[in-house]
Amino acid sequence: MEEILNVKIEKLDHFGRGIVRDRGIIFVENTLPGDVVDIKITKDKKGIKEADVLRYQERSKFYRESICPYSLECGGCNIINLTYPEQLQYKRKKVEELIERMLKENIKVKDVITSDEEFNYRNKITLHLDNKHMGLYQKKSNDLVEIDRCALVSERINKIILRIKEYIKNNDVIIYDVTIKTTTLEEDMIIVHGRLDYEKFRKEFTDVKVIIINDQVVTKDQYIKERILDEEFYISNHSFFQVNRYTTKLLYQKVIDLIKDEKYEKCLDLYCGTGTISLLVSNYVQKVYGIEEEKDAITDAKRNKELNGRDNVEFIWGKTEDYIDKFSDIDLIIVDPPRAGLDKKTKDNLLRIGSSRIVYVSCDPATLMRDLNDLKRDYKICEISICDMFPNTYHIESIALLEKKR
Repeated sequence: MEEILNVKIEKLDHFGRGIVRDRGIIFVENTLPGDVVDIKITKDKKGIKEADVLRYQERSKFYRESICPYSLECGGCNIINLTYPEQLQYKRKKVEELIERMLKENIKVKDVITSDEEFNYRNKITLHLDNKHMGLYQKKSNDLVEIDRCALVSERINKIILRIKEYIKNNDVIIYDVTIKTTTLEEDMIIVHGRLDYEKFRKEFTDVKVIIINDQVVTKDQYIKERILDEEFYISNHSFFQVNRYTTKLLYQKVIDLIKDEKYEKCLDLYCGTGTISLLVSNYVQKVYGIEEEKDAITDAKRNKELNGRDNVEFIWGKTEDYIDKFSDIDLIIVDPPRAGLDKKTKDNLLRIGSSRIVYVSCDPATLMRDLNDLKRDYKICEISICDMFPNTYHIESIALLEKKR
């Protein structure tokens, strides 16, 4: 007979799972600090255990009902049952714990930039299909959770989801996946992979500005446009763009606030994507160089440069580590790397260049701390702030300011 344990959840780990200590550490999905639950151990490896909840005997004082009927199955909203103020506290503590453990410094999070909206903030979703059922993957599997709407995406996207589901139901098509993007300027993009009649699909969605089927643009336009802090940006199929349509402008305003009071001659913007940061800071710097390895993103960046009338920005297509050693005499460096953070060659070159300031934007606080630990040899960590780009999930965007030691 399987042992059933009655436990009280102590805290959340960095992935939003409940933690309890009972003859080792037990990780319990779908729980909150203070929950009293009956659990069943599902995995036990070297004292590290995972468990499922059988019954909730008492709910946490921070518990709230989920507005999403799919949240227990879908892997997207890890902490949706946690009240929003506690979500922010959880994220602050998470970053400060990493600072203490990895940097071994007494640095507190300076600012917590909150999202204007807890729900309907995402401007993008990718849905998968199985035998005409469309939805999101379950946690830790490729099993499909069929959905009619997502609580995190904009209502424009939710309306398009229902229309696509109806189209699939009424037509002889085989679709593998669908990506939907939208902007605050109310421009939409649908990206489809599968076997279907291109012209028929296009006619069904004539109000959608951009439709791409199997990587072929079937509409007159191939870009949608977004506005951030009075600048406009084109978004294409493959290029990366921040997903929170409310908080993105606050993130970039924070970057500007960190650099606007000094005069810089040359700025290096690494992993520049579609050129958003490069173009936004170009008002405060004489010359900006942006480097990005994704070709479509650089194409967009060059178009965005023309769109915003900037002649003091130069974009370079290639890997950061392949181009950074060509630079010196740079007094400001901004980095916004992928989740893996900075490679050793890039960090060595940041130390070699020795710019007066580095602004580090990160989507993974663990790799941020690892990189800051390497850079603090020559740099003082002046502040670390967090930006809640992903409400109801454990993900955090962080911004760190570093100044060259004298």
